[in-house]
Amino acid sequence: MSEDDIFHFLTTISTLVYAGGVAALTLALTRAWQTDDATERDVLFRSADHAHTRMLLPGIIATGVLGAIWGIRAESVDPIETGWLLAVEILYLVSLFVLVPGMFAGIRRVRLLSLQARKTGQISDELTDALNDRGPLVFAVLMLILLPIQVALVTLQP
Repeated sequence: MSEDDIFHFLTTISTLVYAGGVAALTLALTRAWQTDDATERDVLFRSADHAHTRMLLPGIIATGVLGAIWGIRAESVDPIETGWLLAVEILYLVSLFVLVPGMFAGIRRVRLLSLQARKTGQISDELTDALNDRGPLVFAVLMLILLPIQVALVTLQP
């Protein structure tokens, strides 16, 4: 087994963790907005927060680091001059620096307001507005759209 095969395997595993995190987060957010029960929404938002911090973030960071090392090591591929690889890098940076923080801000806001509501014993109007905000779901769906495009560009190498 060569070093290239090892990097390929590790990058594939990290991409699967990343995709699993996006899927788990999107499913939890979708279910949260389909229910009217505030307690169930709180549980689903906690589930989305766990998927974000335990799967999505480690997966996307590992995918980027391992993919960059793998791309740099490949002598036949120039990361800047190769158009498909430059497109993958741009899509990855948009996902990492725009979409992930956008999701995180919305989920964290609901999480903090939910903790305050548990402490005071009443649901505030701000928490209700945050629970009805679909921003994190929009960011998650955009990640679901970009991820297969990135994988296709890497595997097909047009």
